[in-house]
Amino acid sequence: MIGEAAHIMGAKLGAARYDAAMSDVTRAAITNGIWLCRNCHGEIDRDAAAYPAELLFAWRKEHEERAARELGTRGDRIRYETEMAPFDFLSGYPPIIQRIVIDKPPGWEWRFVAELMRHLNKPQFKRLKNLQAGHYYSPQPRVQSDQFLSWVVERSRVMSNLVGLLASLIGRLTASWGEPGEPGDVEEMHDVCILIHGALTAIIDCEESLHFAHVPNEGEAIRTLLMNVVGPNAANLAEFPDKLDEVVAMIPTDHGGTAEEPLIIQWTFPFSLPDRFNERFEEALRLYERDILG
Repeated sequence: MIGEAAHIMGAKLGAARYDAAMSDVTRAAITNGIWLCRNCHGEIDRDAAAYPAELLFAWRKEHEERAARELGTRGDRIRYETEMAPFDFLSGYPPIIQRIVIDKPPGWEWRFVAELMRHLNKPQFKRLKNLQAGHYYSPQPRVQSDQFLSWVVERSRVMSNLVGLLASLIGRLTASWGEPGEPGDVEEMHDVCILIHGALTAIIDCEESLHFAHVPNEGEAIRTLLMNVVGPNAANLAEFPDKLDEVVAMIPTDHGGTAEEPLIIQWTFPFSLPDRFNERFEEALRLYERDILG
């Protein structure tokens, strides 16, 4: 018997693939384990660069599929295929996302959403960071003088609608986790994360149109005020997965919650306007009208 249970992400500081941001409960979960022979266990830990976590998760998935297909009985194969069928819509995601849903470790609903949001939104947050740093350019159509105020109204309406949409989606996401003691709805969690990704993309598109729009000289002050209003607030959403990880880390601790009186954790998604925004916006409008009317 040379089989050994190995950690995919290292169990302690200095171990191969150790992730300091991961909680102890997540490291100890079955999702972070892989069954290897003694020789392979030593090899993957000696050369973490050659055996990253993504590869090990893929190994585990492939091996379980092969074991069910080639080593199990016909009943085993049918059982495996039946258990996996509901998760076909997750097949295009990194294996860790699928593993969380299949293994269902403690706090799996929160871990699933955290990993899914990281995967979906990482490119968008990178795009927003590059936009704010001025590291790329995207040509936009010129806004004519007679269309400028309509353009301002439309941009303001889009910004307001997107902020309201995010608030609604966060509430729907919370509901998808289910009541205490009840499992969450995997498809609903996935659908809401996709919608949040779409809202975030639309926010960055809006910021991009404001950054690169060609407006009349008289309207430049208004355009400048509208820039970086919703973008920096949307960037706060990047903290959401980390907040969920903090909740998972509390599971094995004496957090004070009970089945009868569960601990309720609240996190406010902050949204704030720049200092004196309304006052400055109204003043910019007055100056614009003065310049246009002479």
